[in-house]
Amino acid sequence: MVEIFGWTRRMVLAAKTAIVGGLALPVSASVGAAAVSPRAAPQRPVAPARWPTATADELEPFVGQRFRVRTEEHGTLALRLVEVVSPEADPARPAHLKRRTGVLATFDGPDAQLLAASEDSVRTVSHPKIGTIQAYLKTLPQSGGGFEIEMVLN
Repeated sequence: MVEIFGWTRRMVLAAKTAIVGGLALPVSASVGAAAVSPRAAPQRPVAPARWPTATADELEPFVGQRFRVRTEEHGTLALRLVEVVSPEADPARPAHLKRRTGVLATFDGPDAQLLAASEDSVRTVSHPKIGTIQAYLKTLPQSGGGFEIEMVLN
């Protein structure tokens, strides 16, 4: 290798690469930091879910989990939570209700077929982390056959 002023060609190329890489690093680091910045994507804190006041956001982490439904005819059945939604706006909602917005929770699973065979009625629904509630459960037929169970929380 040819040395000019004590530098080899390899040393010059390595220095140029280091300078270019050093200049690019702060820009990419700041872009990455901006992407995870709390100002870029505000996240609302989610309170622990409790049946009397739970919102759809608070119940969302439980989607895919099993809930127990107690019936007189079949004993305890297991249903899987598949969807939780709230209406966009509810201007006629009475102010005295504890829950800020209504919630529709949809369940499915093999035991949904047993529950669908009985009448729509008030049942005991429970989950180890949320607790127990008496709620009205309604059967929803699916287009491809089978049933889903809907729970309305007001």
